[in-house]
Amino acid sequence: MKLRFLCATHRQELELNMEKALEFIQTGLDTGIFYTNKSQWKEAIPHLGCAFEVADILLTQNNLDQEVTCDWLANSAILLAQNLNNVQHTSQAGDVIWLAINRLEAQLFHQPDQLLWMDEYLKPLYAELKTYIQLDAKGPSANTHTSNPLALVH
Repeated sequence: MKLRFLCATHRQELELNMEKALEFIQTGLDTGIFYTNKSQWKEAIPHLGCAFEVADILLTQNNLDQEVTCDWLANSAILLAQNLNNVQHTSQAGDVIWLAINRLEAQLFHQPDQLLWMDEYLKPLYAELKTYIQLDAKGPSANTHTSNPLALVH
């Protein structure tokens, strides 16, 4: 299973058009949450995956409130991971959480003044990662992690 959700064309378009990227992330999160709440995890994954990738793009832009973009990145990662786990892709769920942690820690390295609030996003990511590491160690029979949460190439 791949962890890329945006095709190169859409990625480039969203990198160049912040307004479109903002619309895209909100639609992706809203649609992903809609499907998640209906337990339609396979349908939620591509939307949440795109939202996760767009959050990373927006965080790179540095034109927006960094705390808001970190929130989008962390929340989309947690939702994406939960949906991946719900369709028995626990290893990929852990990979998504690792990607988010690494991205936020890189952000913190370049902007150490963000330490005051960055912990708010890193703590839940580390807690989620611990869950997937434990589930992955137990094997496929333990992969039904269905918490109440706040793909495809597009």
